[in-house]
Amino acid sequence: MKWTLLTLAAAVQLAASAPTDQAAPLPAPENCKKLPVDADWPSDEVWKAELKGVEARGPQKQPARPDYKYEANTVAKVQKAVKFTSQHNLRLSILNSGHDFIGRNDAPSGLSLLVNELKGIRVLESFVPTAAGAESVDYKTKSNTIKPVIELQAAVTVGGGVNIDEANKALRQSGLYALGAAHGEVSIAGGWAPAAGHATLSSYYGNAADQALEYKVVIANGTLLVANKVVNSDLFWALRGGGAGVYGVVVEGTFKAYPTPKLLSYNFWMNSTDYDDNKSVFTPAAYMCSQLPKLNQEGGIQGYFYFYPNAINAMFIAPNEYANATKMTELIDPMLAKMSTMPGMDPKSLIKIPPVTFAASGLGSVQNSNGGLASAPGAGMAGMRKRHGPGEMEPTPRGTTDEDSRLLGVEELTHPDLAEALYQALPKIPNGMLRNHLVAGGKVMKNGINDETSTNPAWRRAYVHMMTTGIGKVSAEPLRKISPKGGAYINEAWAKQPDWKDAFFGAHYPKLLSIKQKYDPDHLFYTAPGVGADLLVAKDGRLCKVGGNIKAAVDPTNSVPDSDNQNIGPHDPATVSWPMLYQGEGLPPKANPKARVGGPPKQGGGASGNATQPVATPAGGAAAVEAAKGSPTPMEDHRGMGGMSRM
Repeated sequence: MKWTLLTLAAAVQLAASAPTDQAAPLPAPENCKKLPVDADWPSDEVWKAELKGVEARGPQKQPARPDYKYEANTVAKVQKAVKFTSQHNLRLSILNSGHDFIGRNDAPSGLSLLVNELKGIRVLESFVPTAAGAESVDYKTKSNTIKPVIELQAAVTVGGGVNIDEANKALRQSGLYALGAAHGEVSIAGGWAPAAGHATLSSYYGNAADQALEYKVVIANGTLLVANKVVNSDLFWALRGGGAGVYGVVVEGTFKAYPTPKLLSYNFWMNSTDYDDNKSVFTPAAYMCSQLPKLNQEGGIQGYFYFYPNAINAMFIAPNEYANATKMTELIDPMLAKMSTMPGMDPKSLIKIPPVTFAASGLGSVQNSNGGLASAPGAGMAGMRKRHGPGEMEPTPRGTTDEDSRLLGVEELTHPDLAEALYQALPKIPNGMLRNHLVAGGKVMKNGINDETSTNPAWRRAYVHMMTTGIGKVSAEPLRKISPKGGAYINEAWAKQPDWKDAFFGAHYPKLLSIKQKYDPDHLFYTAPGVGADLLVAKDGRLCKVGGNIKAAVDPTNSVPDSDNQNIGPHDPATVSWPMLYQGEGLPPKANPKARVGGPPKQGGGASGNATQPVATPAGGAAAVEAAKGSPTPMEDHRGMGGMSRM
């Protein structure tokens, strides 16, 4: 024991006296964010003294994440965090409900500010913008009920972390409904509304930017600002489509609320005759696309539809005055009859679940579902799962996930080369599909006539938001080639989108940048893609301002600059996309004897790993209608996106 202690003491003494080549830490380079290796990085004692409750991550590992996290359930805490990171020149990333799939809510250093616990809901009979703003809410605010007045536009004020399921649960007591993302756990005022998000009924009511009446925002100097039509109106305009996490931290929002809508849903399913025929489906798919403007204009029809290598399925909804079963059937049935008899398609496979009353209260559960899986409408809930597991309260950044998209208007939906573009765009990879959203047109288009928002102009001419998804690299380049006037929805897009300023913001970009520089002159807030992203560069794991020796990246395609966040998002395991094709009522499904991409389903796993065998399509007709009545109908597919859900 003595020898051990003496040896240890000698080793320590030798180590202390030995010369070292390691240089002393230097301060952070000029115009660059600080990292823990810098001499001027704040000590752990400083962090914990100035931000009580902050948690250190500890030694870095992969994926690289912020060094500290701070959970803010009050506006005052948000202000402290913003002031701290600003004063110490640190990287700040903002994490709300965790549904960002292009890596903007994460960073490899600095502080992660969690704002999902900014709660509180207040229902309003009406709203008039003032300089003082709406009465504030917080986690102690008890939700109220009102008696809506027909002549007045009702509204709801929510904390920045309130999700659409929480808001609509409170609104339901007053017979009201508000728009939200296609996943019930997405926070309304987080990344969704400021980016002009889409919703199941946005064609009828307008997009998210059209719903916003006011925001409260903590800007880079820590000041809380009210932004509406009468005060800080430029900031309000920027937050109605110009993106989130760029101008400040949104801590509260007030949005329009509507009487609970009456809804009818219409589902259908069809597939090719030959399992290995991966081309025939695109002619009926293109024809269907050409009919969508008519369906939307004449029948108010909107919703979701999916193109697979050998099948098509959809769920369409008609709200309120359009909820007429006869009219809905007259518009959709002739289209399906023509599609199902096109070469290569199997007319026996056509399953129609004609108009069924659909309660608005069910939108949340439907929006959380796994709708694009290998099961027909009415096949039940085997594939359903939520983005977060039971009891999981803290959001987690998911990194960047492969996806690409394009906004398509009449010119593109009726383009003579659309069928070939769809074929080329559909990823030839496991779980490859085109996930399509008929969520524009209607009010989204009409509100663009006298647009008071910074919504991407491409939305105002579009009917469909089309996404390429799957497990692996995807590309919407074939769709870009036929849509020179198109653009892309920034929340569901390629993280390296070419010509990104025009694609995401159009003619609004110069004005948005001037507003960004007014409220955040030192670029505390950063997202890539996002306004001002090219004014900083990721250099050796840190962000640095462009200028002097720091040069902006040169890219001939003008694609989104590389972010400092290089974390890659996960995918769910590959599954069998189509284990069998439906042949018609009373006939056995046609199984493919060859292994499909990803191999056969595992025992205990079905379309998404939960059934004991491949999911067979149910019989059509009345049986399918009854099945649909008994369980929510699929809409959004979260499988191919690794649990992706909409913002």
